[in-house]
Amino acid sequence: MNLNKDSKKLLSEFDAYTSPHAKMAEALKELKEEVMADENINILLVVGPSGVGKSKLAEIFIEEILDSMEEEMIKDTSFIPITGIELPNPDLGNFNWKDFYYRVLLSLNEPLVDRKTNVNRGVRNNDRYVNEGRKSTVGDLRRSLERAIYHRRTRAIIIDEAQHFFRLKTGKAVAEQFNSIKSLANMSGAKIILFGTYDLISIMNLDGQLSRRVEEIHFPRYDLNNEKDVEDFINILYTFQRKLPVEKPPDLLSERKYIYEKSLGCVGILKTWLQKSLRETIKNGEETITLESLRKTSMNHTKLLTLFKEIVVGEEIFKESKSDAIELKKMLGVENLEDKPNKRKGNNNPGKRKPNRDEV
Repeated sequence: MNLNKDSKKLLSEFDAYTSPHAKMAEALKELKEEVMADENINILLVVGPSGVGKSKLAEIFIEEILDSMEEEMIKDTSFIPITGIELPNPDLGNFNWKDFYYRVLLSLNEPLVDRKTNVNRGVRNNDRYVNEGRKSTVGDLRRSLERAIYHRRTRAIIIDEAQHFFRLKTGKAVAEQFNSIKSLANMSGAKIILFGTYDLISIMNLDGQLSRRVEEIHFPRYDLNNEKDVEDFINILYTFQRKLPVEKPPDLLSERKYIYEKSLGCVGILKTWLQKSLRETIKNGEETITLESLRKTSMNHTKLLTLFKEIVVGEEIFKESKSDAIELKKMLGVENLEDKPNKRKGNNNPGKRKPNRDEV
């Protein structure tokens, strides 16, 4: 059975729907505070498991910033307070900076991106410097981007799938890559927000210089070991139950254990799964989403196990390790600062004479 226009519309509407939930709201609030903070930290990391909803968070954040700046943007049509791109996976482990600058310039509505040039290297013709057909170099695009950010008064640049920045062959190359990002943030004055998987944190922790120059925001999954997370996850299921465009609302709550197992507590995975089940339900002419359709469209256990192992490793990074704290104290010699009896010799009351007889 082919989907008709009405069916496609229903699928499209549900796909566009974003379920408001606690983890998203917390991450969004923290992100706004960090971006607006007047501090020297100008690189932010927003990290979480695959399928938790990081791309949707980035999308909502951009929309809210643009909405809040709408009046100012109307007064000054050149003003672009925030922009964002999705970073492609580098080919053969070679990151293409020229392509990166090109994409960000396009997101800023920069004209004639292909014709950028350094006027000091052009050819003088009738008192003007001309390009003479030379293609833009990496340096040309970098300078153009810095100027564009300055003139557009752009405050933040969001880079989604930012772990692709660092999929390089050597640790030295990774450090140089980060330094290039840091340099762009410093020279342009914009905050660069890197959205990505837990790989980003692992990379930052390889080097003390890198880890101290960024601020991290954790966007976690819902954890059944946390009572509030359990309550919030059930509320999410109830919301989806009501929003799914089917004749009869499905009973997702009664299958909450199975749904949690197959979504790992990640709302992004859950939403994609429900979208597939909805399509299957509409195609079969059924009145509601059933357990059978959920089983048919769920991710297999092998993939889920791989994802969950990555999640466990990533979550451990954000947990304060007691053994690490003890090791740090030992290496710093903090014990030497603890209160000890005063063993200083000599007069404990300077300026006051001891009760001895003076010589005659």
